[in-house]
Amino acid sequence: MKRTKTKIKNKISEFLKKNNIKHSLLSHKKVFTAFDEAETQGKKLGEIAKAVLVKAEKELALIVVPAGKYVDFKNVKKALKAKKVSIAKELDITNKLKTKIGLLHAFGNLYGSKGNKITTLLDDALAKSKKIITAAGSYTESVELSMKDFEKLVAPIKGSFSKRKK
Repeated sequence: MKRTKTKIKNKISEFLKKNNIKHSLLSHKKVFTAFDEAETQGKKLGEIAKAVLVKAEKELALIVVPAGKYVDFKNVKKALKAKKVSIAKELDITNKLKTKIGLLHAFGNLYGSKGNKITTLLDDALAKSKKIITAAGSYTESVELSMKDFEKLVAPIKGSFSKRKK
C-alpha cells in the first residue's frame, strides 16, 4: 500500500506545483485522525481540515470541516439537494477513491476521473482561516497552504456544514 500513499502525495505536490501554489509539506508522527494531527503538531483545531466522505444517493461528496467539529448532515443534505446523506463506507474509500481511511485529503477535485470529480463542501468555520492544513495522502505528512489558494484550486461549495462536538 506504500505505493498508493506515495502516488497520492505526489499527485497533490504535482497539482500544487503545476498551479504555482506556495505550500509546505509538514512531517509529523504517525496519526490516523485530523484531531490527532492537530495535537501532534501543536496546531489549532480550526486550522486542521478533517475530510469526511459522504454518500448522497448515488453521488459521493467530500465534506471539509475543522478537526474539532462534526459534520452537520442536515445542512449537507440541503446543499447537495439530496433526500438522504450518510457517511460513506470503508469500501467506498478504498474502491472508489483508491485510498485508506485516515488518508483522505481535502482536494476533492483530485479524486475520480476527469469527468467525474468529487464535489467538495467547505465549512464556513474553516473557510475563515487564513490557511488550511490537510492530510497529504500519508499518515505522517500533511500539506499547508493559504485558504485563498485552496478555494481557488478546489472551488468548493461553502456553507455551514459543521456543528460542535458535544
